[in-house]
Formats: sequence, structure tokens, C-alpha cells
Amino acid sequence: MRRLGLLLAITLAAVVTATACGGDPTNDRSLASSSEDASSAPPPPSVTAPATTPTVSPVASPIELPPGTPAVFNDDVAAADLDASALIPRGTHVEQTWITAEPEAVVIAYVEPGADPFRADRGTLVWRRFGGAPAWRAVAWLPTSSETGVLGVDGLVADVTGDGLQDVLLAAYTGGSGACARWSVIDVGAADEVFARDLCDGRIDPSPDPVGLSVDQAVYRVGDPHCCPSAFRTTVLTYDGDRTWTVASKDVTPAG
Repeated sequence: MRRLGLLLAITLAAVVTATACGGDPTNDRSLASSSEDASSAPPPPSVTAPATTPTVSPVASPIELPPGTPAVFNDDVAAADLDASALIPRGTHVEQTWITAEPEAVVIAYVEPGADPFRADRGTLVWRRFGGAPAWRAVAWLPTSSETGVLGVDGLVADVTGDGLQDVLLAAYTGGSGACARWSVIDVGAADEVFARDLCDGRIDPSPDPVGLSVDQAVYRVGDPHCCPSAFRTTVLTYDGDRTWTVASKDVTPAG
């Protein structure tokens, strides 16, 4: 609060006025000894100290968040103007970010720097923009265990749940000869991970018609070398809600 330099006589006058208006002199901090510096006197009632609001507020979050992560961000700025490094746990680095337009959100993959890549702590945070204050709020956290051996995260933005809103399809790569990865879908509107599958020798992409996921995977028969699967299977999944997916179609194509 800005302090005003007042003369001792003005300070004593303010005390008399406050007491006459019913103030309790035993609790009034303006009753300082006459030897106190006049600069410690409170400002008169007509002076209002400017409010200061930190950009990042350390308030309690309704969801579990990793230690050192803010729950809200007060500045009402567009997702592209956010400093993602201020929205992740202290001491971690931003690995990737994905922005959705509807709803407006930013999904941030972070990683512990300098650690063994097979044992690094990782995670994904979802931040959404709201109309009121605070403008941005952390709405979901997807931790990645350091025991999973994730080497990197990639992803893309598309509507795969069929609700007309953008989702984020992620692939957390764990390596190996089969290019293994943990694939997941974040429904940003619901702030929830609605799909998760570990997959080797394959990949998952958005399906445009019907809207959903296209799962492509090599099919091996007994005796097939790893280089040469017998066929390739494409399975299209559509979302029913409540983390439930239905097989819309399945097609197997012989290799070569």
C-alpha cells in the first residue's frame, strides 16, 4: 500500500476523527505513540491503494495437479499468446503444445530435462479459456509414469469423437523394433482422456467418414518374420460416449 507522508498534527487529527465516529481505540492501529514516524500513519479514507493481481494465481485446484503447477492464469489472452512454460510444473520443459479453436484450449506435453530419456518424468496438461475470471484454468492432467519408458510425444488436432469439437490425438512413443506407442485421445470439451491403447507395428489416425479413429496394424501369422507381416488390418472406431468405442468397420488386406 502506498504510504503518505503526513505531518504529526494531521495524524493526531485523523485519530480524533476516527474515535469520534465510533472506532474502538483499543483496536485502532492509528493510535501510535507520539514518537512514531509520521510516514507509518494510514492513508485518509479518500485514498484507495491500487490493487495488484499476479498473472498466475496459486489457488487450490478442483483437479489433481503435479506439484509446482498453477491452477489458473488470469490474463485473458488468446491461446497462441500464452507462455506455456508458465503453465507446467516448475523445473520441467515444454515438449509439445497443441491448440484447439473450439473449445479454445492448449494441451501441453512437458518433460523433466536432463534425465535419462527412458526414465524421465512426463505429463500432459489441458488448459481451457473461460469467459469469466480467471480467464484460463487447468482442467485436466494426464501423468506419464517414468517407468513406461516414453521417448517422445507427438500429436494432432481433429474431431474424432463426433461432437463437432476439436480433440487431441496423442502418440507417446516407447520405441522398439515395432515402433510401439501409447495412443490416446483427449476430449478437450469434456477435459477427459476418452481413449487409450498400446500399439506396436501400427498407427492410429483420425477417420473422416465416419468420424472416429482409423487403427492400422500389421497382422502376423505363425512363422512370419518381423519384417514381413502376412496382412494389414484397418479398423475404424466411432465414439459412443462415456469412453466407449464401437467397431464401425474392419478390413484386412493381404501384404504384397
